[in-house]
Amino acid sequence: MHSSHTQKKDIGKFLKKSIKKEFTNNLPIPMAENCTYTKRNITNTVVFSISNNNFIEYSTKRLQDKKGFCPSGDTVFYHLNKLNENTVFSMFQQTNQTLLKQAKRQGVFDKHVWCGLDIHKIPWYGKKKGIFVLGMERARGTSFGHGYASLECVNPGGRFTLSALPLSQFTTKKRIISFLVNETRKHVDISRLFLDREFFNVESINMLEELSTLFVIPVKENKKISGMIKEFKQNCQKSFPPYETYYTLITNYMLKRGKDSATFTMVIVAESPGLPGDEWDVFAYATNIPVTQVNAVEIADSYRKRWGIETGYRVKENVRGKTCSPDYAIRLFLQLLSILLYNLWQLCNIILFITTCWCKKGYMIILEEFKDIISDSIIGP
Repeated sequence: MHSSHTQKKDIGKFLKKSIKKEFTNNLPIPMAENCTYTKRNITNTVVFSISNNNFIEYSTKRLQDKKGFCPSGDTVFYHLNKLNENTVFSMFQQTNQTLLKQAKRQGVFDKHVWCGLDIHKIPWYGKKKGIFVLGMERARGTSFGHGYASLECVNPGGRFTLSALPLSQFTTKKRIISFLVNETRKHVDISRLFLDREFFNVESINMLEELSTLFVIPVKENKKISGMIKEFKQNCQKSFPPYETYYTLITNYMLKRGKDSATFTMVIVAESPGLPGDEWDVFAYATNIPVTQVNAVEIADSYRKRWGIETGYRVKENVRGKTCSPDYAIRLFLQLLSILLYNLWQLCNIILFITTCWCKKGYMIILEEFKDIISDSIIGP
């Protein structure tokens, strides 16, 4: 454990207040005045199941044993079944904006903010294939999944999910970029946006230009680009001294699709092998950042920070509720709740950093400890 007993107690109070004030109050479930249970009972049961890595169906029984007064699994799902995807997403946006405002007041986004945009898919095994079921690379025995796109801050010490968008079969790349960038700009100024090869296309690049967003995207090779990379690599091997580390080619490039086109700067960075016989490492990227021989390698290296998204996504998987329900609204609720809990974890650590003048690397409260504190705060009085 990284935090002291006093700190855990203070954080426990903060979490209890946050879950009650933000999560419960924004939960879009209509509850009759004569209901035996309240929205707070429903929220606490769901969050308790997440903090203990259990299915909701099982956690209700466990919470009943520990706390006594607690809704059954059937009662929880009776109320969760009232949700629809629109009200769930509205709840997420409202709650996430509150968390991000608190982070901003702590000075998290005062400096330049580098961000990464990515698409995440969660495997789906049901027989029903509605508009929210997407094709995906085969994983864990299925080629289908539910998905969302997110835009994340990749700065160390501030890795919050700044915006998210649930995806359907009709969601375009243009819609993803436009929505996420505009939502994020309500909280931070994006100084550099990293995207993966999936967004190396005319539609995405033109949308980024329209939004005046500085971007870095690895190129997806076609016949022409492959030829340029091969020729540059051969020239490097023949013409340049072996003691140099990096060689760069900077050129304007036009990407076409039918009658549409997008123009950008394409940069090829070749790194010489460390040992004789090793392969050259080549990275080619598209950007609208002003590039020179001085900063071409720095921009390429900065793209590596995007991998913070993958780490964040794996963490969110550890705070995503488990359920056998096939209802999309319930599954979306658990997906988006995982983002809110992740951001709340980040916020707790930021507050502790500031109040204790923490100067070491890593988190004061690791994720498992964070979940334990949540669980204890729900069970306690």
